[in-house]
Amino acid sequence: MSIKVSEREKQALIALAGVSQAGWCLSFKGVADRSTLELHQVRRTVRALARKGLAEFHRGLFDDEGSVAGSGYCCTDRGQALAVEIGGDA
Repeated sequence: MSIKVSEREKQALIALAGVSQAGWCLSFKGVADRSTLELHQVRRTVRALARKGLAEFHRGLFDDEGSVAGSGYCCTDRGQALAVEIGGDA
């Protein structure tokens, strides 16, 4: 059974997949910066991906220097696979 995703969801998924493979997560702003989506579109879109099991929320994230960086989303294994299937560089 394939999962249907909108064009916005594809963009957000590819943005997430680009960093998720390295073990990173993105904030909504990070997804907006790596796609053509506006910030208000990203919130709804990424949450829809999470409901479909393609992205997951993580809180208490840290940056490379060990400082608290807040929270963000990354791809699940299913999300990563779908991003590759739809043409992401994941």
